[in-house]
Amino acid sequence: MPERISFPQPHKVVMQKPSLRKYLTYLLFFGPGAVLASMTIGQAQFIIGPQIGSWAGYRLLWLITLNVGSYIIAYVSCRFTMLSGVSLMDIFALKTRRGWLNWLFIGIILFFVPLFAAAIITTLGQTLAWIFGVGHYLLWGIGFCTVALLLVLIGRYRLLEHTQAFFVAVLGVGAVISVLVIRPDLLDVIPHFFTFGDVPSYPAWVDQVEGFTRPPIPVVMLGYLGTLTVTIIPLVGYLGWIKVKRWGIFKDKESPDRFQEGLFQRFKNKGRIDYLPESDSERKKARLLLRPIVVDLAIALVIVSVVSIAYMVAGAALFRPEHIIPTDQELLTNQKEIFVQIAPEAASLLTPLYQVSIGFALFGTVYAGFEAAARMVHETGRHVNVIGRLPYRRFLVYLMVYVLGLGILLSLLVYWGISVLLLLSLTLLFIGVVGVVIYGAGAVYMTQRVLPERYRLNRWQLAVAIVSVLMLLVPLIAFAA
Repeated sequence: MPERISFPQPHKVVMQKPSLRKYLTYLLFFGPGAVLASMTIGQAQFIIGPQIGSWAGYRLLWLITLNVGSYIIAYVSCRFTMLSGVSLMDIFALKTRRGWLNWLFIGIILFFVPLFAAAIITTLGQTLAWIFGVGHYLLWGIGFCTVALLLVLIGRYRLLEHTQAFFVAVLGVGAVISVLVIRPDLLDVIPHFFTFGDVPSYPAWVDQVEGFTRPPIPVVMLGYLGTLTVTIIPLVGYLGWIKVKRWGIFKDKESPDRFQEGLFQRFKNKGRIDYLPESDSERKKARLLLRPIVVDLAIALVIVSVVSIAYMVAGAALFRPEHIIPTDQELLTNQKEIFVQIAPEAASLLTPLYQVSIGFALFGTVYAGFEAAARMVHETGRHVNVIGRLPYRRFLVYLMVYVLGLGILLSLLVYWGISVLLLLSLTLLFIGVVGVVIYGAGAVYMTQRVLPERYRLNRWQLAVAIVSVLMLLVPLIAFAA
């Protein structure tokens, strides 16, 4: 390897003059973000979003605004790897004592992902039993999660990407149309995107709702924020996806994995990144090579925000006046009213559309989640334990058997009385807030310490990155105050 490498030529479209055609072509960069958006939407948006809207009205819309911070964290993380060619997780493994940060992330995933699998088995099973009207929901949930696992094992990334794009399109369009038909008072809605720290209380009528228990409001809020964020699973999964897409420094590389390993070994031997070019022309190429990830994350953020807003606003407009709250016994059935609002006279057609869309979303979450969780743990453990010595496909089989097997056992506990909503909130609190804050702080620190000075975040970028990490702590600050 030469002393100084040269960056590959950026995509031709990013070097074109501004035009409508250029920016429409940018949409072709939307790939991993489709997986991210579908995972995010399918995690619990259809459950927790309308539920919060039903008892809190519009007062917690500011949580959706805070979610911007997680996307900036995702950009900082991907930026590091797309510029240096070295995985941020490998840097954590080398620069922290015995790779403790990697072990922490692996521990969070191995503990909480089976809990999440149990929740998805329950929600997907209930939805399919509702659609078909026969069979026990556990059999439906376990059966379709097993099918998702098999598809991940035999499928390819492109199939995953295209499937998620379809799921996102169906749900995004449906959500937008629903809100347009409901026509909420925007003067009442918009201010609540900026009322940071406003923490409502449960109204008295919730005690009259059969099957509803009052989970702690801080847990509900942080859990909901966790459904919105780029959780630690896709955060680390992105470091693998950008190699698959050959973005950044990996563009035109025949074997991105081998190229990355060579750069990491050089960094490990020399203790610093000394191979990046210093000329202004090369730095300009580097900036242009980051354009795909900016576009991909921006589109994903818009889709997630629009769908999340739609379901919380719909919950406030439709469920709150009627004192309806989604409960463990009816996780998704009440939400059909949101789709029916598009055209009440066509309810017989829109209800099946809603059912099929929800089924696709939840199935897509399992499908995408299995693959993303495997990439996350494999990427995280490459240089701290035996994981790195296992071929990815074999490791994928081992991890999926563990997650699905334990998830099935835990779904039986849900059947026997554990609240699936509380399970979801706690899981998403750790993988979507606690883990993301730790990861974000580490990403910013390593960017400023490990990258050559000319490739670090400038003063304003650094300030934005730090604020982004702090944004996810706002709910905690509000509780303390």
